[in-house]
Amino acid sequence: MNTFRLLVLYLCACCFLNPVFSQTVTEFITHDDLSRSYRLHLPPGYSDGASLPLVFNLHGLNSNASEQEFYSQMNAVADTANFIVCYAQGVNAQWNVGWAFNEDTDDVGFINAIIDTLHEHYNIDLNRVYSCGMSNGGFMSYRLACELTDRIAAIASVTGSMAPGIPEQCTPSRQIPVMQIHGTADPIVPYLGSLTNIPIEDLVSFWVNFNGCTGSPVITEVPNTVLTDMCTAERIDYTGCAEDNEVAFYRVLGGVHTWPGAPINIGVTNQDFDASVEIWRFFNRFQLDIESAVGDANQPDLSVIAAPNPFVENLALHLPQGGLRSLKVYNAQGKVVFATTKIMDSIYQIDTHSWANGLYIIHWETGQGKASMKVIKGN
Repeated sequence: MNTFRLLVLYLCACCFLNPVFSQTVTEFITHDDLSRSYRLHLPPGYSDGASLPLVFNLHGLNSNASEQEFYSQMNAVADTANFIVCYAQGVNAQWNVGWAFNEDTDDVGFINAIIDTLHEHYNIDLNRVYSCGMSNGGFMSYRLACELTDRIAAIASVTGSMAPGIPEQCTPSRQIPVMQIHGTADPIVPYLGSLTNIPIEDLVSFWVNFNGCTGSPVITEVPNTVLTDMCTAERIDYTGCAEDNEVAFYRVLGGVHTWPGAPINIGVTNQDFDASVEIWRFFNRFQLDIESAVGDANQPDLSVIAAPNPFVENLALHLPQGGLRSLKVYNAQGKVVFATTKIMDSIYQIDTHSWANGLYIIHWETGQGKASMKVIKGN
């Protein structure tokens, strides 16, 4: 594994010197008083005029965003299919999925905050936000399916599962399409289950039942085009699901804890199909139906108006009726430059004499929800 990591870091460094990768950047946000990061890949030709899908691709345990970016090779798929990829970074290289570590880390809130931030800074299609991941990142994608169903349109897991006891706690707000990719000889997240994961067939059955899939499963053998990879694969599609959802399962016969189609082998790696390609093909068929709140009298009033914007000395905020529970202002580097709670004034002034000129993000919370906006300080 150390050899793999060194190879990944070397190849990633080489890639970043290539102009083709110039639209992949590392960005930072502060969430739950932690400075956290993610790598964002924008496909060639991205502009503010086109609303693009967003795919989260989450790393495994003790890995990181850059390694997942290289290992999965999803950027190449994004460049062709024209979607944005976000490789988020877990605290201590881990995700909070119901195990006995990182259990106080708000990873669901972190992903939700990234969606809000990217919606502010980039033109993403909120109806087409998806999550996939490797191993621990696959576990995390299932947690998002359970707890962030109103924002995630579909999920996929490669070598991941759910922790024992989590299915009983999983109460999604709607049915959600799911793809699982798993090797029958996986020694890390065993196919038959372990103290840290439920059996993979039980996992698939949970989502088949939750999605109300009543049709007979359709089993398709994946053509064995690469005879030297020491494994084969089959795809099982569960049909007749509620709300036109689907559950798809790639069972890699003899496969271990690897990402099919990956450019390097860290064990038996199936090369008969490309997981990144198949995940996107699956995602591309599903979307949410988030309607615009414009003109809807039943929508909560979360509006805060900054006037003037750009501002010079004092930042004047016009607040909604009932005021704010909390207010934070972040600079472009994600550092909190101002924070307060329980603001009841209709107009609130912030002294910004010590702030440098540039872009700032304001996040606030009312009794009805959370929202954010961009403001600019300039001469």
